[in-house]
Amino acid sequence: MSESSSGKGSGKRRKSSGTPRKSDSSSPSPVKSPSVNYAKLSPIAKKVRDVAADWHNLIQRWEVLNASGASVANKIVNCKLANIESKDAAEMTVGQTSAGSVAGAGGTGEAADADGMSKELEVFCNQLTDTYNAMAKLWEKMEKLTSNLKGQRELQQYQSDNDDSDPNIPFQTWTIQHFYEVSAELSEMYSKELKLKQAISENIAHQSDRHTMMFLASSWLHQPYIDNRSEILLESMLVETGHR
Repeated sequence: MSESSSGKGSGKRRKSSGTPRKSDSSSPSPVKSPSVNYAKLSPIAKKVRDVAADWHNLIQRWEVLNASGASVANKIVNCKLANIESKDAAEMTVGQTSAGSVAGAGGTGEAADADGMSKELEVFCNQLTDTYNAMAKLWEKMEKLTSNLKGQRELQQYQSDNDDSDPNIPFQTWTIQHFYEVSAELSEMYSKELKLKQAISENIAHQSDRHTMMFLASSWLHQPYIDNRSEILLESMLVETGHR
C-alpha cells in the first residue's frame, strides 16, 4: 500500500465549509478554478483530470452502498434482538408450566418461530456480504486510480529530466506528485474502512450482546477511518482540476 506524506485529520466527519484558504503547492486549492479547456490540456493533465472525476464518482457510489449496508446491519441487530427476546420468553414459559403442557402445546410453535428468524437472519447476512463485496470492488478501482497517478508521476519526471521548460504543474498549484499523494491518502483511508466493514459483516450476526451489536452497526454507518479530511482532499482535487 502506498503511503501518503500528509497527516490524517481526526474527529467526526464534516462537510467542508467552502471558505477560501491560503494555498501553496502542497495545500488545497484556495478558490474556484477557472474553466479548463480540456482540448488544450497536456495528455498527462487530461489523465489526472479524469482520475479526479473518477474519484468523485467512486466515493459517491461508496456512500450509497454504505447507507444500504447500514440499513441491513440494523435489520440484523433487530432480528437478533427479537430472536433473543423470543428465546428468553420461551425459557420463562418452560419454567412456569409443566413439561407435558409445553410438549403438547408450545414446542412445535417455538421451533417454527426459531426457524423463521434463522432464515430471515441468513437473508440479511447475505445482503450485507454482497454490499461488502461491492465496496471491495470499488476500493480496487480506487487503488487503480492511485497506481495510474503513480505512473503519470513517473512519466512526468522522465519528461522533466529531458525538458527543462516543463513546469511540473499541470493546472494551478499542484504538482503530479501531490495528486499522487492525495490519491494515496484517500486510498489508505478506504482500505482501512473496508477491512472494518469486512470484520463487521463477518461477526455482527454472531454477537449476543445488545451493546456490541449496536456498536458494530453504528461503526458501519459512521465510517471511523474516513474522516472529514477525505472530503477536503476530494473537493480540493476537483477544484484544482477545474471540475468545480
